[in-house]
Amino acid sequence: MKRFVLISLLLVCATSAFAAAFVALDRKSARMLTDEATHTVPTIVALWSTDCPHCKKNLGLFADMVKADARLRLITVAVEPLSAEVSASLDRIRVPGVRYVYGADAPEAIAFALDPKWRGELPRTLFFDGHGNRIAISGAVDRASTRKSLGLADRR
Repeated sequence: MKRFVLISLLLVCATSAFAAAFVALDRKSARMLTDEATHTVPTIVALWSTDCPHCKKNLGLFADMVKADARLRLITVAVEPLSAEVSASLDRIRVPGVRYVYGADAPEAIAFALDPKWRGELPRTLFFDGHGNRIAISGAVDRASTRKSLGLADRR
């Protein structure tokens, strides 16, 4: 599982930060992506779509936080197939990190694999503290709640 995440990170490193390649998710890779054991540093997995304004607000916040704190990692998952608009949206906001899109499996199967408790509301964010804990939040978030969810609230 760690190998999967490492390979994904290498794919991004091989491309530019703002025109990064996208990795297509299937249900198996989605389960691995959201396995708490694969995240050994504070990590944000942001589920989003191009037609969700609150998603873009969250992504902007996350991008700023990751640029300001080298400990954080950001992974985005577009809950739609790859299109020019998916890439352009992330590029406009200057979102770094590994980029995923829904692949060939049924969208419902991928969504369930990402988070069995998720009912499709967006934005949906999975926060991993790097110590085996995960918190899932639907809706817009702020800097303080993001830091708390990542286990960073009491340290800077």
